[in-house]
Amino acid sequence: MESETTNGATNGTAAGYGRACAACARAKCRCIYRPGDADCERCHRLGKECVPSVSVRKRNGKRAHVSRAAQLEAKLEDLVTLLRHQTTSTEKAPSPGDMGADGPASTPARSARSTTGQSERSSPRPMPAAALPPQPLDYPPGSIRPRAPVGPGTLLGSVFNPPASAPAAPTYEPVFPMRSPSMPSCSYQPHPLEAAEDLMTFRKYMLIFLPFVYLPPSMTSEGLRETYPFLWFSIMTVTCKHADRRLVMGEAVKSFLAQKIVIENDKSLDLLLGLIVILGWTQFHMKRDKPMLSMLASLTMSLVFDLGLNKVPAEPYISACLRTPVHPPVKEKTHAERRAVLACFLLTSQISYAIKRLDALQWTAHMDECLQALSEQREWEGDDLLVAQVKVQLIVEQLTRTSSQSTDGIPPGYVLSALRAQLQTLKAQLPPHLQQNDTILSQISYAEVAISEVAMSMPKTASLRLMPDMQRHEAMEACLSAIRDWFNRHFSIPNYVYIGKTFSYWFNMAHCLLVLARLSVLDDPAWSRQSVRDRIDLLAVLDQLGAGLEEVAAQRRLATGPTVEEDTFSKYVRMVQTMKNNWAEDLAATEGASRPSAPTLADAFIDNSAEAINVPFFQPDDTETWIAGLFDMNWDM
Repeated sequence: MESETTNGATNGTAAGYGRACAACARAKCRCIYRPGDADCERCHRLGKECVPSVSVRKRNGKRAHVSRAAQLEAKLEDLVTLLRHQTTSTEKAPSPGDMGADGPASTPARSARSTTGQSERSSPRPMPAAALPPQPLDYPPGSIRPRAPVGPGTLLGSVFNPPASAPAAPTYEPVFPMRSPSMPSCSYQPHPLEAAEDLMTFRKYMLIFLPFVYLPPSMTSEGLRETYPFLWFSIMTVTCKHADRRLVMGEAVKSFLAQKIVIENDKSLDLLLGLIVILGWTQFHMKRDKPMLSMLASLTMSLVFDLGLNKVPAEPYISACLRTPVHPPVKEKTHAERRAVLACFLLTSQISYAIKRLDALQWTAHMDECLQALSEQREWEGDDLLVAQVKVQLIVEQLTRTSSQSTDGIPPGYVLSALRAQLQTLKAQLPPHLQQNDTILSQISYAEVAISEVAMSMPKTASLRLMPDMQRHEAMEACLSAIRDWFNRHFSIPNYVYIGKTFSYWFNMAHCLLVLARLSVLDDPAWSRQSVRDRIDLLAVLDQLGAGLEEVAAQRRLATGPTVEEDTFSKYVRMVQTMKNNWAEDLAATEGASRPSAPTLADAFIDNSAEAINVPFFQPDDTETWIAGLFDMNWDM
C-alpha cells in the first residue's frame, strides 16, 4: 500500500468516522477533502473516481422486553421437547407400514404449548404433541361392536353399510393439528383409528334417524375433517363413548360456538351442519343446571337466516333505488343446503313442541321448493326419509298452530279429523323402501298420539249430549293404539342401535309413557283400565325398557372403563326405574276401592327409593329445565 503524504493537510478537512469515500475506505486511509474540491486529496492525486461509501454502521435499537419468567419457561419447554423427542424416537422405530407418503407421522393428543404468548414466540421450534394413553380398540368379551348389520328395509341398513369396493381405513396415522381456526381447541383429540370407527358409527346408526347430510362411502374421516372440520368434531363429540372425554369435547364446542357465531359473527355451512349434530343428539351433553336447547335452536335458526337458506335472496333496496343495470344472478341451492334447512325445521319444530315456548323455523315457500327438489332429485335413500320426516312434522306443526289459535287451546273436532286423515294418506304414500322403516313409522305413530291426546283433552259435556263423549272415547282408543304401535316399533330395533337415536326420539318415548300412565289409571265409567293393561301393560313396558337400556349401559361401561361422569344410558335406566316404582303404587291403588287421579309429571319423577331421595329432579314451571333433568338426572344429593 502506497504511503500517504500529509502535504496540505492543514488546509483540508478530514472526513468524519464512517464518512470516507469508497477508495479510502477500502485502503483504510485517511480521507481528506480540500475546500472547493469535489474529490478527496488521495483520489485526486491517484486519478481515481471519488465515490462516497455506504455507511454500514449498526445502530442498536430498543430490544423487546422479555420477562425472566418467560425466558425460563421457554427454556423449560425446549428441554421438555428435547426429552420427549428422544423418548419417542427410542421407543419404536417407524416401520414402512407406518410411513406416509411424506414420512413418519405422529400421534395427535394434548397440546404441550404454553399459554404465554411470549414463550411461544421465544420457542420457534415446532412443539410435538404429548401422547395420550392409547385407547383400546378391541371390545371386551360380551360387548357388542357397533358394526353388526341392520336388516334392510327397517333402518336403511343396506344404505349405510359401505360396499365392498369402498376404500379401507388408512393404516398410517396422519398428523392432526391441535389448533385450527375452523375447529374447537380441545385437550382431547380422537386417535385416527378411533375417529374412523366413530365416523362409521355415525354413518350407520345415527344418520338412519336424522339423514341431514350425505356422506359418500368414499368419504374418510380425514377427508371429512378437511372439508367440514366443525362437523367432524361435532360427530366425534356425540359418538365418543367415554363420558368424561365427551364432556370435555362438549364444553369445547360451546366455547367455539360462542366465539365464532356470537363474537366473530361467522357463518358457514360447516357451522350449521355441526350445530345440527349438537342439537339433534343433545342428550349426550345436556346439563340440568344449564339447559341449552333454546339457545342451540336459536343459533341454528340464526345461521339459516344469515346464510339465506330459508328463502330466495331478494333484490337489495339500495340496488332498487339506484336502478343499477347489473344484478348478481340468484345462486342455486345445493342439496347439502336443502338438507340443512329442512333438518333445521325438523329439529326446531320438534323442540318447539316439547318446550312449548320456542317458535320453530317458519316454513316458507322456498323451503317447500327445497322439499320438492330433494324428493325429485334424491342422491341417496336418506333423502326420501328426510322428506317423509319433514312432511310428518308439518302435520304436527299444524296441530300446534291451530291449538295456539284456539280460545281454549283445543282445535275443533273437524280439524283433528283432517290432520289424522292427512297422516294416514302420507303413510300410504311412503316409498316402497320406507313402508317398513321403523324410524318414519314410529314418528307417524307419535304424531297420532299427539293428535289423539289433544282430542282427549276436550271437556266432558252433559249426559244428554253423548256425541262429544263418544268422540273423546274414540280418541282415547286411537291414542292407546298409537302408543302400542310406537313401543312395538321401539322393541323391534336392536339394542345396539340405541346409540344413534336422537333427542327427539327419547323425548317421544317419555311422552308416550306419560300418556300411557294416564290411560292406565283413568277414572271414567266408559273406560276400562283392565282392558288397557291387557293390551299394553305399563309395568311390563318399563321392565322391557329398563332391561334394554341396562344392557347398552353395561356394554358402554365395559368398553370405556370407570368414568367420573355417568353415561347417558345409565341415567336412562335410573329414570325408567323411578317411573316404575312410583307408578306401581298408583296402579296397585286402582285395584282397591280408592281411585287416585292420573299421575302428574312431578309425582312420576320423584325418587321414593330406599335412599330417601324425595326431591324432583326438575322444575315443573320450566319445561326446558324439566326436559334437561329428564335426560340428566343427578341423584347424588
